[in-house]
Amino acid sequence: MISTTPPAAAGAAVRRRPVPWAKLGWVTLRQRRGAMIGAGALLGAFAVYLAVMAVIQNNAYGTVAACHPAAASKCQQLLQLFTSSYWGGSNSVLQSGGAQTVSSLMFAVPVLVGAFIGAPLLARELETGTFRFAWTQGAGRTRWAVSTLVLPAALLTAVMGAFTALFYWYYRPFLEDGQVSSMLPLSFALLGVAFAAWTLFSFSLAAFLGAVFKRIVPAMAVTLIVYIALALATATAIRPHYETPVTVTGWNGASGAGWVTGSWLNSPSGQPVSENEQIALLNQLPASALNPPPGNQKKPPADSRSGDPFTNWLVAHGYKVGQTVQPNARFWRFQLTEGGWLLAVSALLLGGSVGLVRRRGA
Repeated sequence: MISTTPPAAAGAAVRRRPVPWAKLGWVTLRQRRGAMIGAGALLGAFAVYLAVMAVIQNNAYGTVAACHPAAASKCQQLLQLFTSSYWGGSNSVLQSGGAQTVSSLMFAVPVLVGAFIGAPLLARELETGTFRFAWTQGAGRTRWAVSTLVLPAALLTAVMGAFTALFYWYYRPFLEDGQVSSMLPLSFALLGVAFAAWTLFSFSLAAFLGAVFKRIVPAMAVTLIVYIALALATATAIRPHYETPVTVTGWNGASGAGWVTGSWLNSPSGQPVSENEQIALLNQLPASALNPPPGNQKKPPADSRSGDPFTNWLVAHGYKVGQTVQPNARFWRFQLTEGGWLLAVSALLLGGSVGLVRRRGA
């Protein structure tokens, strides 16, 4: 008797099980280890510098803070020495440039790290055609794109959050001394959640543009342009309007207490005074008001909130002076606002990247 095996019924073919997410994540980390090692080395070297200088600066500022009374000549000399040594730069190679320069350089970190890591993720695979191999190995387009983007994005955001904490330790003496306000554009994007949020945005933008252009270099170039434009627009036009600024009397009363977004001067009749008119008024100010003789200083008017002779003279003659300020007390509300919309935009960009991959022809 001859036995035959019946043919398999149509549609009875066994479907290959998809690759588990854990294995996809492992492959993603293995493929991107070069970029991750490079970024880690760059950030690690920067972190060592910040840690060393944080110890030195905090110890030096502890000496300044312990000096009493603060108005004494000795204490003022210690403060001036601290500021000139660590804020504005010094002759030491280790302290070269000071915190002012370091904070300026920090603004380039999010866009450079995000662009160099994010742009090649999809662009290199699409440019070389190696994505086709991944799609035939049980990964699928959506799972491949999600694992390629989400895991590096989460790791990068976590690392930048830790880096922000280190930078705050380094920067803390200047914030406590009032040398700079945490609300100022020089500091705001480097503290809180903003630094990590801007890095995530840069990464997501670069990945999306990589999926659009399918080329690494154009994606990185456009990322730099868009990032810089949005960062400048945010600092000058968007962030000041997260909340209505507070109006304070005087021109110097908000020093160290927030971000001064504007100032105004009205004449005794209530009319605004132009800048040229202010210069003319300053030229008319008596020398005795600018440099009153010892023992003959007049107490500043109650509504001037300033020790500035020009401001006090204006108030004494019926002028109204003031500033619009975003106070330091709003720091975390502004941080969460900015971090929230950057997170939302980043999620949309990552989702758009996955959508472009799904529509990509094999």
